[in-house]
Amino acid sequence: MEKISRRDFLKLTASGFIGTVGESLFLKDSLFAASSPYMSVVEGKNIKMATRKSIDLLGGMKKFVKKGNRVVVKPNIAWNRSPEQAANTHPAVVGEIVRMCREAGAREVIVIDHTCHDARMTYRKSGIEEAVKKAGGKVKFAKRYVKKNIPEGYKLKEAEILSEVVEADVLINVPVVKVHGGAKVSISMKNLMGVVKDRGKMHRVGLHESITDLSTLIKPDLIVVDAYRILLTRGPQGPGKVKYTYQIIAGTDPVALDAYATKLLGKKPEDIGHILMGERRGLGKISVPESVIYRTRLTITEELEKWMAA
Repeated sequence: MEKISRRDFLKLTASGFIGTVGESLFLKDSLFAASSPYMSVVEGKNIKMATRKSIDLLGGMKKFVKKGNRVVVKPNIAWNRSPEQAANTHPAVVGEIVRMCREAGAREVIVIDHTCHDARMTYRKSGIEEAVKKAGGKVKFAKRYVKKNIPEGYKLKEAEILSEVVEADVLINVPVVKVHGGAKVSISMKNLMGVVKDRGKMHRVGLHESITDLSTLIKPDLIVVDAYRILLTRGPQGPGKVKYTYQIIAGTDPVALDAYATKLLGKKPEDIGHILMGERRGLGKISVPESVIYRTRLTITEELEKWMAA
């Protein structure tokens, strides 16, 4: 199937769920009957290797990024917190994704977020700015927006979206896993709020409905979930209780990924409004057969771990 550009896609009405799933499976359900795993879960203390492995298990970055593509990576860089506090995406995850995009032939890799604190401060303290530059990418601050209609929106009918996202050939969503006062959890679907100028409106008209509405318009080509360490309390900003799970989760189904990560927070995905609405509106699946999840635990020597971290 010929892949349309993200710019063209955003001009069209979202048209339901399309997924890539299942390795060596003999399932009758066509949803889980493609040539690669539906999602990958990699556990390991070497965060760079775990990030790379999670994408390799899906077919590698070249499956998502083609030579000459303009890639936008959207992590969570909203808060003036250090990497250990788990309020922002881990810089090592973001840096490795940028590096893989460059290796795949991307002509430009932009990392951007609409922050809650001063962007220059949060980009620096999060460690993301330095990691991105070392990996050959560019950081940009949220300045330009394009008004977009949301054809399938129930509560959120239109929104001003970051122009970099609208103009990108490839969008990679890289959330961190944490609790959230209003949305209960902040993972991939909630992380898309960082591409919207007026987040306050989303709270006013109905947060869970608005998150789902936005997800019908903005559909990342790849989602890499940072669950290396997760924020269990006082989210989304923290500081709060942090738990290390050493997991990186990757896939293309935001509902499935969020459902899996929600359980890491000790919550039920069926109790999270936007996750449940996402499934009901055809954005993905809450319940995914274990047979289509590729799980692996890294076992590496100290020498290799040092080499990967260099």
